[in-house]
Amino acid sequence: MRRFVFIMLGCLMSHLMYGQIMNINQGLVKVRAAVAEAGNMNYVDGTKLTVMGKTYLLNEIDSIWFDNASLTTNEVTVHYDGELAYVTLSANIAPCLDITIDGAHVSIVQSEDVTSEITYVLEGKTDNGSFLMDGQLKATLKLNGLTLTNPQGAAINIRDGKRIKVIIADETMNELEDGADGDQKGCFMVKGHTEFDGTGELSIKGNTAHAFWGKEYVEMKKDAGVINILGAVSDGFNVNQYFQQNGGTINVENVGDDGIQVSFKTDDDDNIIEDDSNTGAFLMKGGILIVSVTAAGAKGIKAEGPISINEDKNTTDINITATGGVVVDGSDYTGSVSMKSEKDILLSAGTINLTHSGVGGRALLCDGNLNIEGSTFYASAEGSNYGSGRRRSAAYPGAGFGPGGGGNSSSSGKNAKGVKAKGSITIADGNVNVSSANHEGLESKSTITISGGSVYVKASDDAINSSSDLTISGGNVYAYSTSNDGMDANGNMYVSGGVAIGFGAGGAETGIDIDEQHRLYITGGELFGIGGRTDSSMGGGMQAYGTVSGASCSAGGYFVLSSGSTHIFAVKVPATYSGVVLVSSPSLSSGSSYTIGASTSVSGTAVNGFITSPTVGSVTNTKTFTAKK
Repeated sequence: MRRFVFIMLGCLMSHLMYGQIMNINQGLVKVRAAVAEAGNMNYVDGTKLTVMGKTYLLNEIDSIWFDNASLTTNEVTVHYDGELAYVTLSANIAPCLDITIDGAHVSIVQSEDVTSEITYVLEGKTDNGSFLMDGQLKATLKLNGLTLTNPQGAAINIRDGKRIKVIIADETMNELEDGADGDQKGCFMVKGHTEFDGTGELSIKGNTAHAFWGKEYVEMKKDAGVINILGAVSDGFNVNQYFQQNGGTINVENVGDDGIQVSFKTDDDDNIIEDDSNTGAFLMKGGILIVSVTAAGAKGIKAEGPISINEDKNTTDINITATGGVVVDGSDYTGSVSMKSEKDILLSAGTINLTHSGVGGRALLCDGNLNIEGSTFYASAEGSNYGSGRRRSAAYPGAGFGPGGGGNSSSSGKNAKGVKAKGSITIADGNVNVSSANHEGLESKSTITISGGSVYVKASDDAINSSSDLTISGGNVYAYSTSNDGMDANGNMYVSGGVAIGFGAGGAETGIDIDEQHRLYITGGELFGIGGRTDSSMGGGMQAYGTVSGASCSAGGYFVLSSGSTHIFAVKVPATYSGVVLVSSPSLSSGSSYTIGASTSVSGTAVNGFITSPTVGSVTNTKTFTAKK
């Protein structure tokens, strides 16, 4: 041994002037030090060697050699190679790390002496390995072409409760998979808050519970790459505190529960931690998000806090599909939803496409207020209702532009709706398109206020339904119901600007339905409603309006409002109609005569089938009315 040490020291002295790297190899662990720094080493009793504060027993050193390779301080590299894992680290942090290797299972615990951030680089491939890290200081985890499967538990388990930056190395593919029937919360687990960066690609599969589990917030940086959730027994992402995507691409599929679930962070007794950053929110400011969920009761995005889609320089594109049915627990019915918040939802940017094709599902469900301020927003509920659900009561058959209103009866089930908010719905801008094949399209259990944007809603039940006031002061609104009311206000309805078009199903189901205790107030804007009967529901201070009986038009044609040879506006009809029409426009004067007719030859700039000052060919089935206030 002494001869070995003397030879080693002689080699070291001969390399001091060249700035080379000394490598100390102990089994599967290699420590690297710059020769100039390693020159301060201590050799004690012929049995020990101390380099940069780390003492090595000479009989445990396999070899020492020198090379010219570069050295990065504060870095640990874990290389997986089949049944074994090899750990390489810089000598300056060696005294602060407790490293355990069992085959390809690596555990590294940072001591309290760590004072600067350490980067852990994981690379290579194994089908029976893992990585665990614990400590009390923030750290960086770099995935550099890693394929890691752990049949017994989590593939990566970061127990450090601080900020963990996860860099997905550029131009690399990385795959993580855990074992089935374990007790881990996820395949990739982080106790602290996680920030994803790097332009590479990461795929995760969770065979016991979630694919990714984070005890604190998760943030996807604006220049991040791609994260694929290839499958999970439970959620794709299960995150506490909040989830924020600023860029990159996230794909979630083949999960047994929610695509992305965001909850409030709790303490060990399950009490919510009072913290300004503990919002339970889902925030998206850029990037691409594609989620598909199939389980009964599953949510594409589920947030205990608010959801905010608010673009910040990066393009935002969200596409969520859900196909699951209803979970029945006694008298409790839980339906699947593409996007759900237990608080408010704000959509102010990007393209958002929510589709639900399962039984009793909703495209969007908001327990608070829904505000749309600029998104291109598509929401579709294509599935059938579950059970008997809520049905229109025969005792309240509905009544045109006046009393009746259509009450509802309740029974067991869950209805498939496009958009439902338990609070108010406000639309200020954007392009909104909502459809529901078997129930209501856009429903608020409070008020609906539309002041701008383009809004198109098609439903089998009420296209637009408010439990309280419905106000339209701007924008272009088109509501079409195939078997009920176009717009149904269970409070007053106020039209003061914009365009409001309602198509009802005919008979008692009307284009614009006001319940018997309330009134329709028209003080501005363009209004057109058809399908059913009318009576005295008008409020005071009115803009001039008129009603016409016996108006008819074939599907695909246009109703045309005219003053002599001057055509005021034209409205394209989605089906064949014959019944009572209600119109109002700033162009009408009380006491003057106007006509409503049908034409198949209409041109002009159309928004939701509405054309101002159209060019019109022949007009048939002309009906004359006198405007009034």
